[in-house]
Amino acid sequence: MATTVFIQVLIIFFLMAIGFVLKKTKVLTEKGMKEITNILLIVVTPCVLINAYQREFNKADLIKLLWAVLFAFITILLSIIIATIVFKKEKSLKYRVSIFGSAYSNCGFMAIPLLSASMGEEGVFFGSAYLAIFTILYWTHGICLYSGTIKEVSIKKIITNPGIIGVTIALLLFLLQIKLPFVLKETVSYMASLNTPLAMVIMGGYLAQINLKSSLKNFSIYLVIFIRLILTPILAIIIAKLLKMDTTIARSILISTACPTASVTTLLASKYDLDAVYATEIVSVATILSVITIPLVIMLY
Repeated sequence: MATTVFIQVLIIFFLMAIGFVLKKTKVLTEKGMKEITNILLIVVTPCVLINAYQREFNKADLIKLLWAVLFAFITILLSIIIATIVFKKEKSLKYRVSIFGSAYSNCGFMAIPLLSASMGEEGVFFGSAYLAIFTILYWTHGICLYSGTIKEVSIKKIITNPGIIGVTIALLLFLLQIKLPFVLKETVSYMASLNTPLAMVIMGGYLAQINLKSSLKNFSIYLVIFIRLILTPILAIIIAKLLKMDTTIARSILISTACPTASVTTLLASKYDLDAVYATEIVSVATILSVITIPLVIMLY
C-alpha cells in the first residue's frame, strides 16, 4: 500500500512539475489558474464525489461512513487543539496562519486524487467524510481564526459550498439508490477524471510563484509542517489502532490527514490582510516534503 501511494505521489509530483513549467513559461496565466480552480471547485470535485457514491447501498457501508466522519472530526479537532496550544502565545498575528496551516490539510486538491488513484472509488467514498468535516470546520473555526470574530461566519456560505453540495447530492443518491442514466453517469465520470491532472497542474503553478530556495531556508515554517505532516498523522494512526478502525476507513482518513497544508490557507491570509507570503511558503514547502512523508505515514500504519 505504501509503495502504491508513493508511486501515486510521484505521479502527482510530475504533474505539478508540468504546472510549474507552464507557469514559469507564462503559458499558464494567473487568470487561467483562477478559472481552472473555479472549475475544479464548482464542477469537478462534486462530480468526483457523485461518481464515488454511485454504488449499491448496504447498511455496513453507511455505518463505516459514520465511523469515517467521527475519525475525521477527531483528527482535525486534535490538530486544531495542538496548533492552538503551540502558536497562540505568539505576539504576531502570523500565529493565525500557523494554526490554520497546521490544522487543515489539502484534502480536496491532493487527497481526493491520491485516494482515487491508490484506493479507487471506495477510498473516495470514505475520504469524502474528511472533506465534509474539513469544509464545515474551515468555514466556521477557520473564518473565526483568520478574522478574529464570529461575525464573519456565514451559514449560507457553508451550505452553498460546492464541496458540501457535492457530498449532499452524492449521499442522497446513495441513500435513495438513485442510479444516474448511462449518458449522465459517463459525463460525471469524465468530469471526475479531470480532478487529478487539473488540480496538480494548478498546484505546480502556485509553486512557481514563490522563491522556493528562500522558502526552504525559512525555518519558522518547519514547526507548522512538523505538526501538519508528521505529528497529526502519527496521532491519527494511534487513534485508528486504539479504536480498531476498519483498515479501509483508516487508510482513507490517514491519506487525507497526511496531506500537506490546504491551499486555501494562502487565499484566506490574503483576504484578511495577514502574511500571505508566509502562508504560501508553508503550503509550498509542505507540498514538496509530503512526497516523502505521505508514503511513510501509510508504511508506519
